[in-house]
This record gives sequence, structure tokens and C-alpha cells, in this order.
Amino acid sequence: MERRKFIAGLGSLTAAGAAGIGTGAFTSVQADRSLSIQTAGDANAFLSITKAEDDNGDVYANAQEYVDISNGEVSLDFTQVEDTANASASGINKNAKTIFDRLLDVTNNGTQDVEFWIESDLIVSSPNSDDGFLGVYSEDSDDGLGFDYANGSWGKVTLSPGETLEDIGVYIPKGHSTGDLSGGTLTFMADSGN
Repeated sequence: MERRKFIAGLGSLTAAGAAGIGTGAFTSVQADRSLSIQTAGDANAFLSITKAEDDNGDVYANAQEYVDISNGEVSLDFTQVEDTANASASGINKNAKTIFDRLLDVTNNGTQDVEFWIESDLIVSSPNSDDGFLGVYSEDSDDGLGFDYANGSWGKVTLSPGETLEDIGVYIPKGHSTGDLSGGTLTFMADSGN
């Protein structure tokens, strides 16, 4: 299989750094967010990108609320605005690391093992750095997607045919907003080595 690329364009974003009372659906921070991501799939669908599901096949709440899949396009949308008795807020809290857990699953639909990883000029160089605007990880700490402290880089995951990398999430480091993501790209990479 040839190297396949899946590009996620981080579209026009609006964000205010105001904190608000969230819906409780967020994993780590109760604040309103605004983020939109679109992906273009490959024609042969060697990788499928779907809403994250639990072991019973039920879509997780975050994936249900923030992920839309329509006409082969995947988009993430965190544009909810929370109205409270005193104020209305949108965007993320720039004074906190904002985490969006369990959004996507990626499955190898090809016939060979592939190494899967994500590239972007937006991704932080390490989880505790402030040199980037976005982190990507999987809930399964054993799968390798996430920061590899041994070699100082973001990890690659080997996916066998039919294997799924589950519960991919993203986070925005403290000090940044979704506005910092405007115009950037994420590239989902899969390489069989052939």
C-alpha cells in the first residue's frame, strides 16, 4: 500500500478566552470552546476515521456531540455557547489545558500492517511545552500514539489489517485558544514501508 495522507484543515475559528460554565460533557475543563476541523479521506479508504465508540459499539458522548461525519468528511465542532444567568461565554479558557477525550477511532482497512502517526506544524514538541497549539493522543496508553519520552518525539502506532486505534482525543495547551489553530493542518499518515 502506498503512503496515504489524510489532511485535516483547521478552518476558520473564532474563540474568546472567557471562562464559562460548561455542559459537563468536557473531560477536564468546564469552559466553552470553538473549534472546527475537516478531513479529506482517501479514495480507497485504507484508513477509516469514525466517531469513537465504547466496547458495546455505542458512540461516546464527546464524539456524539462534537464529531460530524457527512459525505466522507469528518468535522469536529466545539462552537457551543453557554448562556448563564450573569453572562454568555464562548471559546476555551486560556488559563487551562483544555482536553477533548474520545473523539475519533482510526481503523486500518488495508491488507498490510501500517505505521500510523499524525503530523502538523501545530503540534506541541512535548506535552509540557508551549511551542505548539495542539496535542493529539489516544486513551489507550499502551498504543504509542502520544508523546514518546524515550526518543523525544510524538509516537507512531503499528496497525494490523482490521485493527482500530481507539479513542483519539486532542488538547489545547494552557495559554492558547482555538484561534491559534486557524489555517493550520493535521495530516493523518499511514505507511506500510513498501
